[in-house]
Amino acid sequence: MRVSDKAIVLQSIKHGDKKYILKLYTYKNGLVTSSVVLNKNIRASHIFPLSLINVELILKQSKTIHQITEISCYYILSSIHQSFSKLSIAQFLNEILIKSLRESQTNSGLYDFVESCLFYLNDSETDFINIHLYFLIEFTKYFGVEPQNNYSVHAQYFDCREGEFSSKSLVFPLGFGAEDSMMFSEFLKINALKIKLSNTHRQIILDLLLAYYQFHFPGFNKIKSLEVLKEINTC
Repeated sequence: MRVSDKAIVLQSIKHGDKKYILKLYTYKNGLVTSSVVLNKNIRASHIFPLSLINVELILKQSKTIHQITEISCYYILSSIHQSFSKLSIAQFLNEILIKSLRESQTNSGLYDFVESCLFYLNDSETDFINIHLYFLIEFTKYFGVEPQNNYSVHAQYFDCREGEFSSKSLVFPLGFGAEDSMMFSEFLKINALKIKLSNTHRQIILDLLLAYYQFHFPGFNKIKSLEVLKEINTC
């Protein structure tokens, strides 16, 4: 079946002289693994991770790797590639997507959300430093695992397993201590894009969110791009 779709390139693996295997997150068909051969109309710049592309695909039910016949970029993230800070955040978001998305998921609303975050990161000049925190918390809503902010005097400790606050203190990463739980509750109240955080505060929130992800996204493990974020003080 031949289909037209738009896609976000998640991964590009060379498989021969000019052939590549791509992992795409598409608007209409969810995750699609496909092959493509570079030529005068399909260039390497089309298949960089997080490229936003229009694709013509041949989907075959009996195949696990489908075929791309045409590619064109529908939005070029030029500003991201000119800023090391933005690029490090983009690489982090890309790794989160690779580790979290599953083959059976088709969700145009989720695609729109990811796309809008990439637009924001690309187009913002100064207010992008918390975009990865905003992304992580909003992303959970599309999978039904959004942490609940029921913090109270009787529920002062966040339980990562249950996704809510309770009266019992658990050892990290099963749960958060009293100070971290209060900080996490305050974070859940705000729009992360609109608040100023210290680098230390930002790093603590990020570590708490990643601990939470380990319980709610199967196979979620160490994020390699995290160290780059730390080095440039954007996390």
